[in-house]
Amino acid sequence: MYRPVLLILLMIHVWAGAAQEGVVRLSLDDALERFAACNLSLIAGRYNIDMAEAQVMQAKLIENPVISLEQNIYNRNNGKYFDLGKEGEAVVEIEQLIYIAGQRNKRVRLEKINKEMAAYQFEELLRTLRGELKEKFVDLYYTRKSLSVYDREIGYLSTVLDVYKEQNAKGNVSLLEKSRIQALLLSLKQERNGISNEVVALEGDLRLLLGLKGGEGLEPLFDESVLDRIRLDNIPFAELSARLAERPDLKQAEAGIRASEADVRLQRSLAFPEVSLKGAYDRAGNFCNNYFAIGLSVSVPIFNRNQGNIKSARLSVLRNNSLAELARRQADNELFACYTKLEKALELYRSSDYELERDFDRIIEGVNTGFQKRNISLLEFIDYYGAYKETCLQLYDMKKGVVLAVEELNTVVGVTFGSSQK
Repeated sequence: MYRPVLLILLMIHVWAGAAQEGVVRLSLDDALERFAACNLSLIAGRYNIDMAEAQVMQAKLIENPVISLEQNIYNRNNGKYFDLGKEGEAVVEIEQLIYIAGQRNKRVRLEKINKEMAAYQFEELLRTLRGELKEKFVDLYYTRKSLSVYDREIGYLSTVLDVYKEQNAKGNVSLLEKSRIQALLLSLKQERNGISNEVVALEGDLRLLLGLKGGEGLEPLFDESVLDRIRLDNIPFAELSARLAERPDLKQAEAGIRASEADVRLQRSLAFPEVSLKGAYDRAGNFCNNYFAIGLSVSVPIFNRNQGNIKSARLSVLRNNSLAELARRQADNELFACYTKLEKALELYRSSDYELERDFDRIIEGVNTGFQKRNISLLEFIDYYGAYKETCLQLYDMKKGVVLAVEELNTVVGVTFGSSQK
């Protein structure tokens, strides 16, 4: 009832942050909120839970009675066809299947566990898609920052090239120097084009995850001050390891064992005879007219005692036990790998100097001035540009490595801590 209103309010909140038409500016937390409300995979996944609930309801239902009608075609006593009168023969039977050995309750129990598994499956889908969203969001943010490095260098270098073209025309600068700067500018533009294609691909993936329209652009907003607040002391490995048991895929694996065990009990109960209670009325075809009778129908389990299904269910228990143990070991390995990766990423980040990025304008101005005054050679000029670019890209990779390591750890453990900006 309130969902459409909530969605409208959410969209207003999102669009209010757009500085120009067609561009949506989102923080990571805003993106996660929109993702939870608009992602089509999640919307489809929720229906699996409703479908499982419907199966529980179906398992609770009692089998329908079977009614049989029989009418004599030709009455030889009076020569009538389809004699519906008192002298005509008609038979009515009603049959009701009765579950024994707790078959109905066992089937309901199995479907309830299947519903529980559907809920865990949805939570697992949510966990993995949230992890993918955060990874691509952070990747897009830092890829855009890398793009800005190329934009700044290309802007500065284009200005220098314009000056050198004029000076070359006047004979003050050699063609070699002008051509070398042109080659450097072309190389930067080609590299920028490759990164720009990465941005387009990431934006496409995020639009799909967030339910954005094809024409809407996305500008990710991220507070990098969170990097300095990450402390491994606050997230000890032992505590994270204990939280792994709450992961939905591990809970689903445990529920799979219980479902197999419930199926074994159900298949055993189905080996019991099928029992049906009958009632019959025969108007004129028995030893007396208007004959009423009740009866009991019982199948005799001589050949088929449901042996194959019982064996299959038992083997399913063994298989699901192995799969659950495999899932636990994989989770432990993922946690160890992610925690180690975060340790190394933090160590590298804290040992790096980020002043070069902050002082870019001052440094590049000095380089340009020194080159134009001939205090810096052409090779030194090109080397400065290349060194700055590579250093900035490496610094962004270090920052991105820390954030991605934290978010990967969040995804592995199934909880949120560390780089959350709320």
